[in-house]
Amino acid sequence: MKFTAPRGTRDMLPADSRRWHAVEDEVRRLCALYGFHEIRTPVFEHTELFLRGVGDTTDIVQKEMYTFTDKGGRSVTLKPEGTAGVVRSFIENGLYNDPQPTKLYYLSPVFRYESPQAGRLRQHHQFGVETFGAPEASADAEVISLALALFSRLGIGQLSLRINSIGCPECRPSYQQALREFLKERLPRLCNDCRQRSGTNPLRILDCKEEACAKEIEGHPVMLNHLCEGCREHFEALRAHLGALGAAYTVDTGIVRGLDYYTKTVFEIVSDAIGSQGTVCGGGRYDRLIEECGGPPMPGV
Repeated sequence: MKFTAPRGTRDMLPADSRRWHAVEDEVRRLCALYGFHEIRTPVFEHTELFLRGVGDTTDIVQKEMYTFTDKGGRSVTLKPEGTAGVVRSFIENGLYNDPQPTKLYYLSPVFRYESPQAGRLRQHHQFGVETFGAPEASADAEVISLALALFSRLGIGQLSLRINSIGCPECRPSYQQALREFLKERLPRLCNDCRQRSGTNPLRILDCKEEACAKEIEGHPVMLNHLCEGCREHFEALRAHLGALGAAYTVDTGIVRGLDYYTKTVFEIVSDAIGSQGTVCGGGRYDRLIEECGGPPMPGV
């Protein structure tokens, strides 16, 4: 019997490894320049961490996680993203007692059970940064600036930065209600996933990749018109910081990201050169996640 690599994975041969090391070395140099420190967390975590952190109604949790029961009867999951595990470690090891902000980065494989295609594998490798304890919009701008600087250092061009604000738990309900009213007559023409999302998190309908759904929701209400004063000031401050950095951007009211933990800032960096799977970087602010995972009230981005 001839064995092959599992579907959705690939081997890194010596020539690949040389390029890989070059990228990782650049990541480490840049993170040191920005004051971020490396953290390494386990490749699997208790499943409950992702149910609570990522959101039990998200596509990642419902469709894409590699979850199994270990010999002790515990449900564990290969990590599908990096933030939740870093937050867990931050809390468990009491790093919130250190002077803040805490700035961490990681390089790690992540696993998602999805249909392999160009730009999407079942095991892929992720670089991420997390800043804890900084509520200011300057922290959001710093994370975005670091990402743009990395692509520049790697010689990757034809990129566009897109930003949005999805508000906070105080101002988001009024927008969700306006969006539900807008969608009411359109629901029968949306895909099954979108119809289910309408009852749990209608914002994620804006993230649907089905062309028919995108066409159906054209002209939808936008969150920016429903922001509370604090969220509006935060978004304007972010725009001012990006302007001061000389970072060109577009406000894209359709960006919501696919994870439930985001508040206020969300962003994507999109390549114009690699087709439909063009998002090469994404992230945002999560001011409630640390507390929801058992830590003290503390913002993160």
